[in-house]
Amino acid sequence: MTAPHTTSRSTRPARPAVRAWLARALVAGMAAACGIVLAQPASAPQAAGTTLAQPSAPPQVVQLGATADTDALVGYWFLPRESAPPRMPGLPVVVALHGCGGLHETSGKADKTNRRRDKADARVVSLADTAVETPVDPAPGLQARYREYAHWLNARGYAVLMPDSFGPRGRMVGLCSEALDTRGIDDKTRRGDALAALRWLARQPGIDTSRIVLLGWSNGAQAVLAAIDASRPWPRGTPAVERAVAFYPGCKRAVQQHDYRLRAPVLLMIGGADDWTPATRCAMLQNAVQARQPDARFRLEIYPGAYHGFDGTSELHVRRDVPAARQGRGVVTVGGDAIARVAALARLDAWLASPDP
Repeated sequence: MTAPHTTSRSTRPARPAVRAWLARALVAGMAAACGIVLAQPASAPQAAGTTLAQPSAPPQVVQLGATADTDALVGYWFLPRESAPPRMPGLPVVVALHGCGGLHETSGKADKTNRRRDKADARVVSLADTAVETPVDPAPGLQARYREYAHWLNARGYAVLMPDSFGPRGRMVGLCSEALDTRGIDDKTRRGDALAALRWLARQPGIDTSRIVLLGWSNGAQAVLAAIDASRPWPRGTPAVERAVAFYPGCKRAVQQHDYRLRAPVLLMIGGADDWTPATRCAMLQNAVQARQPDARFRLEIYPGAYHGFDGTSELHVRRDVPAARQGRGVVTVGGDAIARVAALARLDAWLASPDP
C-alpha cells in the first residue's frame, strides 16, 4: 500500500515570467517521461503550457440513459487505437467528469457550438446499441483539454467515457458564474451522472469492469469525491470504482460532512496558490479521512505556486465572474503552469500504472 503523501514545499508563487523561464529550462526532460508533446499556443506565446497529443479517432456519441432530471444523458466514448498497449481480459476505462465550464467550447462561440451539438445529438445511439455511426466528428466541439486527455489515456490503453452533465440540461455555457446554491446541478446530480456512466459501462462488451478509474476536474472533481463517498449507498448493478483522481476539487463540502469516508483510493492534485478551491481544505479532508480510516489510500499532491487549472495551457488570467470573486474574496486566478502540469501528468501516469495505488 502506498503511503499518503503531501507535497510540502513553499506555496509562495513566483513571478509568471520567472516560472515561464524555469518551465522552458526544466519541462522538456520531465515531459519525455510521460509522453507529452511540448508546444506553445500561437495565440499566447508567453503562456506556460504543454500540449498533449491530438485525438487519434473521433469519439462515439452515446446515450447513457435517463436520470432523475433528464431524459437522455449523453456521453462521449473514446476508444484506443489498435496500436495502444493491449490489456487483458478487457479494456480498462476512465470515466472523466468535466468542470463547471462544461465539456464544450463556449467562449464567444455559443451558437456555433450549439449547432455542432445538434449534429452530434442526431447521432446518439440507443441504450441497447453497442456500435455507433459517427459520420461527423463531434470532438471539435469539445474543449481541447478534454480531447487531449482522452487521447493521452487512449495511448495508454484506456477507453475514456466523458458524460456531459450540462448539455442535455440546456446549460451549454456552464455554471461557473452562478452562485453555488442556485446552480440546480449539484454534487448529487453529478454523482448520479457518474453512476449512470458506470452502469452503461457494465453493459459494454470488451470492458474490464474491475479496472474503472473515475477522474474529474474542479466541479467534476468535486463530483468524484461525492461518488466515492463510502457513507452514501452504492446502487445495485453499478460497477465499483477501482481508483479515483481529482484535479483541484472544492473540498469544503466533504470536509463539513463528518462521516465522509473513501470507497476507493484517491489521488488529489491541486495548486498551492489556488484561490478558487483552496488546497488547505483538501489537506483538512485528507487528515479527517485518515483519522476515520487509518488505512485509507488518500494521496494529496500540492504544486507550489500553481493556480486553478494548472494542468491546462491557457495563460494565467484573472476571473471576476465567479461567485468566489463576488463574495468578498476579490478575484481568482486561473491558468496553466508548465512545471506543475508535467509533474501532475507524470504522477497520474504512475498512479494509473501502479498495481497498488
